[in-house]
Amino acid sequence: MVECISTLEKVRRDMDDNIYNFTKDGECTGCGSCCSNLLPMNGKEIKEIRRYIRKHDIKECRRMFPAVKQPLDMTCPFLDISKGKDKCRIYPVRPFVCREFICDNEQRAKVKREELRKNRRIVDVRREFFESN
Repeated sequence: MVECISTLEKVRRDMDDNIYNFTKDGECTGCGSCCSNLLPMNGKEIKEIRRYIRKHDIKECRRMFPAVKQPLDMTCPFLDISKGKDKCRIYPVRPFVCREFICDNEQRAKVKREELRKNRRIVDVRREFFESN
C-alpha cells in the first residue's frame, strides 16, 4: 500500500509539472491517458452510471500485465482502448471530473475545483461497478 501511495504522489507531482500534457494546442485529443480507476464521484453520478451500464450491458475493460504477481489495473474500466475514437463506454453519463478534466495545467487551473469537492468521495470505479454487484 505504501508503494501505491508513493507512486500516486509521484504522479501528482508529475501532473503539477505538466508532464502528462497530451493536449494539442490546449484541446483534448481523446487519447484516454487521463482515464483513471480512482475518481471523485457523488451518489447521483454513481446511480446514473449504474443505470446506464445495466441498460447497455456494459462489461468491464481490463488491461492486465501477466508479468506482475498481483496485477493492479489503475485504468478506468470503461476505457475501451481497442477503438480509435469514442473510447469511453459511458461517455453520455461520465462523471463531472471526466467532463471537466483537461491535462494541460494552464487550462486545468481555470476549472472550478470547488465543484469537484461538493459531496464527492474518491471511488474505486472497478470495485464500485463491477466487483460489488
